[in-house]
Amino acid sequence: MTFDQLKFIEVDLQMPLMKLPVRTSLIELERARVLLSPASTLTEAQLREAGEVTDIIAPSLLHTGGMKSAAAVHPRARLWGPVGIKEKLPALSWHGVLGVDVWPYDGELRHVALGGMPSFNESVFLHHRSRVLLVSDLVFNIQEPRGIGAWLILGLFGTYRRFGASRLFLSAVKDRAAFLESLQRIAALDFAHVAPGHGSVVSEEGKQKLLAALRERGYAT
Repeated sequence: MTFDQLKFIEVDLQMPLMKLPVRTSLIELERARVLLSPASTLTEAQLREAGEVTDIIAPSLLHTGGMKSAAAVHPRARLWGPVGIKEKLPALSWHGVLGVDVWPYDGELRHVALGGMPSFNESVFLHHRSRVLLVSDLVFNIQEPRGIGAWLILGLFGTYRRFGASRLFLSAVKDRAAFLESLQRIAALDFAHVAPGHGSVVSEEGKQKLLAALRERGYAT
């Protein structure tokens, strides 16, 4: 399924015993072109093929591996990242911190920071025009895993060949009330599709499936 003003760049990351699919999103806004979560395995050619980029986002403290390369290819782009990003990557010139500084595109690309997870500090984004919710690790949807260890690793996560919230990701929740407040804000958004950072886009009943996946892990909204 294709979406207006939204393009996905799909690559793989070789992990121990499996290949992890990784999604980078290119979002065209009225006055900006946003590169969300550039993968560490994107080549310089792929980054240039994206065209002019005004803003580059590291959506969590785990999804930072491609920021240096993306910033080098697009030196005029503004860099955004979560709380803690300046300490993790001090060599880069950060324009803003998500959840702290004003995000200027909320009317077209709504930002919600997940609270209560200081080791991850993931942010999710809703592209209003396409009604796609863009997430990093909140949910996985790897329906065709590759690698001899995929069944073990994804099985431990609770996401083997299924759409689901990772047990590993949710183990990072340290403040349950803050995390639930974030989920309530997500539940109030108008989205129909979910594009996870790892795995296939859920294009039918995406909102219902995401909320059901969180309920399965004990996080009812």
